[in-house]
Amino acid sequence: MYKYLLFDADETLFDFLRAEKTALKLAFGDCNIPFKDEFVPIYSELNSKLWRRLERKEITKPELLARRFADLYEALGFADSDPELMREAYQRRLGEQCFLLPGALELVKKLSEDHKLYLITNGLKTTQSTRLSRSGLLPYLSGVFISEEVGCEKPDRKYFEKVKEAIPGFREEEALIIGDSLTSDILGGNNAGIKTVWFNPKCKRNETKAVPYYEIRKLEQIYEIL
Repeated sequence: MYKYLLFDADETLFDFLRAEKTALKLAFGDCNIPFKDEFVPIYSELNSKLWRRLERKEITKPELLARRFADLYEALGFADSDPELMREAYQRRLGEQCFLLPGALELVKKLSEDHKLYLITNGLKTTQSTRLSRSGLLPYLSGVFISEEVGCEKPDRKYFEKVKEAIPGFREEEALIIGDSLTSDILGGNNAGIKTVWFNPKCKRNETKAVPYYEIRKLEQIYEIL
């Protein structure tokens, strides 16, 4: 029934929260600033808000990249530190972190036997390309669509139109988008006329206008859908 499976990357196949914390700790060290675990949730909240604004086209990606550490330094009271140095260090360190969620590699490997698998991500090209090359996922993917290369972001309909055009023989009724983000993956699928699977392991409430077609708590539940 479903031939084309479009997987989100972070927090769907990759353990992004673990990578984020590790990269932050290393980046603070690179900038000679003492690191505290309490910095992580502060950064995560600031960063998430900026990404949601990007999805709504309220800011551009360059603005997001410039602002997230400026906002973090302001929140932490680091007025004498240069956020640009932290931005560069963090981006480099994040690309070095490759942690997959439990069972993700096995799932992708198995599904690739009977389906065409693609990765759809709003991440940065340099970061995602480096992580992917270390993940073991690439041999099982038929294509990778990074928003920086596509030229627009999820959930923009244009992003998914370009994905459709790039996949030979693509048909909406034979496709599924699998992702954890309601505002990016699920809303994007709604905009593009593609059915979606909301990966919701933490049982979050849907307080958005996005409407998932399926909802799963564990990755292996995808087998039941297929």
